[in-house]
Amino acid sequence: MTEHALKVQDLMNTSDRAFDVGDVREGSRLMWEAARTAIGAVAAKHGWPCGSLDEIKQVIYRLDGIDEDGKLSGYPTHLAHFGVADGFREHAETDEWEYPEFQWSDAGFRMGRRSVKEFLALLAEYTGTESDSG
Repeated sequence: MTEHALKVQDLMNTSDRAFDVGDVREGSRLMWEAARTAIGAVAAKHGWPCGSLDEIKQVIYRLDGIDEDGKLSGYPTHLAHFGVADGFREHAETDEWEYPEFQWSDAGFRMGRRSVKEFLALLAEYTGTESDSG
């Protein structure tokens, strides 16, 4: 397993522990960090920039074949999963009391976590790494 894959796995394990004890903000932060790290590994393999949120989005657009005009030829699988991962970023960075519309239900967190884990498995295929993100 590569260094990136090990880091992603560690972040996911730590995120799971945070969610298990009810710390959804920290769990969300770590979930986003795992996704960002996995996207960064794909970007590095292709020589694409990935330092900002806009550059991260460009990596996802490239993976889904979305052109500069926003056109694509199939279903934006990576973008759909990325949207969930980005929701964890927003949740981690937003004060729920100030913006209650960002508060997710327990079921929303469970579904989101599964989606991000699937996303990480998809990204691992691009870097030739495997992780037990189960």
